Amino acid sequence: MTMKNEHLKSILIDILCEVAGCMLIAFATYNVAAPAAFAISGFSGIALILYRLFGFSMGLTNFVLNIPFALICWKLLGFRFLAKSIRCIVIQTVLLDVVAPLLPVLQLDRMIAALIVGVFYGVAFAIIYMRGSSTGGIDFIIMLAKHYRPYVKTGVISFLTELVTIAAAGIVFKDIEAVVYGILIVFLSTTTIDRIILGMNSGAVAWIVTEKGNGPNIARQIDELTSRGATILPGRGAYHNEEKDVVLVTGSYREIYSIRRHLKVSEPKAFTIILDSKEVQGEGFEIRKVAGETE
Repeated sequence: MTMKNEHLKSILIDILCEVAGCMLIAFATYNVAAPAAFAISGFSGIALILYRLFGFSMGLTNFVLNIPFALICWKLLGFRFLAKSIRCIVIQTVLLDVVAPLLPVLQLDRMIAALIVGVFYGVAFAIIYMRGSSTGGIDFIIMLAKHYRPYVKTGVISFLTELVTIAAAGIVFKDIEAVVYGILIVFLSTTTIDRIILGMNSGAVAWIVTEKGNGPNIARQIDELTSRGATILPGRGAYHNEEKDVVLVTGSYREIYSIRRHLKVSEPKAFTIILDSKEVQGEGFEIRKVAGETE
């Protein structure tokens, strides 16, 4: 396949993923969140407030809110990312204003509706992010804020921005319950995004400190229990200045839990530290691709 064909194929996949992701967002917003009168975050949340107050088009409002920030941020984003983001915003606008109204509106219990919206948002944004695109909104605000205040953590900016829009809806409509559901939606969506993008590679790491010469024995037990390899590192205890073996092993949460439970019985004197691992690559672990590039 020629380079030109590969490029066209990549663009086609990008567009299909953007359509799929934006369709989930449009359905979750128009057909589930709006009937449940939720307070949702981002520009979609502002668009939903204006829709409920004045009947403004949600898709068009979202588009109008995004464009100024996109133009302000274009030097920070780069032309390719900006072009893909604007394309995605246009797709979302069309699906939200044209296609979603043709689909059935779901009148659901608010808890069930919140679960659907949170998961749908998470799956949608993960699909879009993994193709190196964005629906704008808070993403643009984060990039702009980080440019002028680089020392502020991204998570703090994102949380404050989301909290403002959710709180605004709660205040305007005097609905505290909607704010609680809005926070639940944010939690579900971010958790879903993490699990999809990093979930297949995420897991845990165990550091096991044991007596000198006992490392190979623990490594053998780990292999028999989970079929996971381990690395034995030299260590030294600071208090008694004694040499130690440090066994390093990574695996799924289930595997690391099994190892911890087993060693608690078989090696009661071993000192075990367990840490979360966001990304694991190499033999025995799948390598995920995010934004079209191997991370």
